[in-house]
Amino acid sequence: MRLMVRIAQMYYRLHLSQEQIGERLGLSRFRVGRLLDRALEEEIVRIEIVHPAARLVDLEDALVGRFGLEAAAVVDVPATAAGADADDLARDAVAVAAAELLAKRRPTGTIAVSWGRTMLAVARRLEPGWTEATEIVQLNGASSRSAQPTRANEILERFAATSGAEFLLLNAPAIVGTPQLRAALMHDPAIRETIDAARSAPTAVFGLGIPAADSPHLESGFVSEDEQAHLRSLGAAGDVIGRFLRADGSVAWPELDARTIGLSLADLKAKHLRLGVAAGTGRGPIALASIRAGALNALACDDATADWVLAHG
Repeated sequence: MRLMVRIAQMYYRLHLSQEQIGERLGLSRFRVGRLLDRALEEEIVRIEIVHPAARLVDLEDALVGRFGLEAAAVVDVPATAAGADADDLARDAVAVAAAELLAKRRPTGTIAVSWGRTMLAVARRLEPGWTEATEIVQLNGASSRSAQPTRANEILERFAATSGAEFLLLNAPAIVGTPQLRAALMHDPAIRETIDAARSAPTAVFGLGIPAADSPHLESGFVSEDEQAHLRSLGAAGDVIGRFLRADGSVAWPELDARTIGLSLADLKAKHLRLGVAAGTGRGPIALASIRAGALNALACDDATADWVLAHG
């Protein structure tokens, strides 16, 4: 036992090679290797991957197997921060995983994308040449009603710049005041062109939001505080491309949904690859609701979100 501990210290702390350890202790390289293996088996040595981008393959496999997903990417986010700092850490780590998943799948043709803080993080993590897509199109309205920008343009431009694709904006708010106004805007030629392009896209990438105090929908003036409170009273777990869902995957507030500009959930569910990106506190319920609704078939998320989904699904 003492020899095993000594060898482990020399190998992992002093960074000596197995050959160097063998020379110093008068042992064969083979025996040094066997003792190092035994040190791991008996948990004298434990190896942990603590980088924020570290992937948790067991959780990924569990999500794919349990819910029949096409793919999952789960990252380990160490509990080293709290509040907004923790959410920022989770968002950046998940964005890396989402960008890697997209690069691995290499979607082609048209890719439809949403907006929000998580999507901005994903856009910033895309490497040049990650896809051979020909067009990037906006999934849902984002023209802000307040001084707080949605940065949808920046997201689309980054997706386009790293892929060499053209991009098509949806110049409309996410939610308007009446169903009649929504219907009129949806008939506008420019808006209809973008919606038609988003509908035909085989791939969609979108963030999963929650009705919280810092919600982009609230900050950008698309919903009021009273409407947010009403959404919560109706059991809204969060939103997918501006469509607020209950835990069972149903639309939480049909009247609000009728005022929402963008692709419908039915059109979203018809896509070949539907990557939902969830990062930060409280995203488990909307991730599970999105799975139940059929809104996504691929999920990139942090370990806390994955744990919640598996525990409640």
